[in-house]
Amino acid sequence: MVAAMVEPARRAHCFALLSGSMLTGIGSGPLMGKLSGYLGMPVQAAFFCAAVAAALGGLYFWQIGAGARDSRLQPIGQPQISLGTASRVLRSHSALSIVMVGFGGAIFGGMGSFQTSYAASLGLDYSLFFIGFMGAAIGCRLLIAGWVVKRNPLSASCILTTLMLIAVVGFSEWVHDSSSYLLTAALLGVGYGLNYSVINGLAANEAPTELTAQALLLFSLSYFIGVFGFPFIAGKLISSTGIHGMLLSIGLIALLVWGLSIGRWLFWRFGKAEMLSPRI
Repeated sequence: MVAAMVEPARRAHCFALLSGSMLTGIGSGPLMGKLSGYLGMPVQAAFFCAAVAAALGGLYFWQIGAGARDSRLQPIGQPQISLGTASRVLRSHSALSIVMVGFGGAIFGGMGSFQTSYAASLGLDYSLFFIGFMGAAIGCRLLIAGWVVKRNPLSASCILTTLMLIAVVGFSEWVHDSSSYLLTAALLGVGYGLNYSVINGLAANEAPTELTAQALLLFSLSYFIGVFGFPFIAGKLISSTGIHGMLLSIGLIALLVWGLSIGRWLFWRFGKAEMLSPRI
């Protein structure tokens, strides 16, 4: 719907706002559970609030349903997807963004799902992770993503994935107290939060014009596979190797994402230089 409502030049910024709102909902759950405990309420109160939010979201989509059929919407193609259209999208430049968001979702899903175990191993409060991570990620997406997406997206992605990698390493190496825990979570939030917005725009703009909707479907599917699929693997790793085994696996994923981002930038940089160089 967002891709249809705005022109391609503004999609990256609007996707940043959309993803910031989405992350607000995802991150508020653990904090609401913590708040329920402080207020002496049962943890089920957090689930009740989530149900109310879902109902309100349904009402909102029902209300704007007529607007989705407005003639002013951009023609981005039907959202149905098949093996043929998926294959065409994955053969385009947007494939790397789709792969990268899946790995990024795995990092977020792994770190977010097991903060209670990680924080307990250090004697810290897990809510500090969500305060730092969500505060930084949401703030960056809503406040400065509009500026970031105007820069070269491949260069921006290199910088942001570097921040993600440093933060993931930091959880293993230098988190020892509440301050370092909060700051490292915020660093991860900056890198992850802004990079999601950058590659979301790339996935939409690098897909074949008639397959923008399918590219965004695959982008979302890859993200949710990473967010909800990797915690299963991470849980097995914690059971067999402990917290450090899980952190090592997440570090390797962050290193892979960083390598993909750097390789993508180098290909663009040297390919551009080769095209501009005079031929003799």
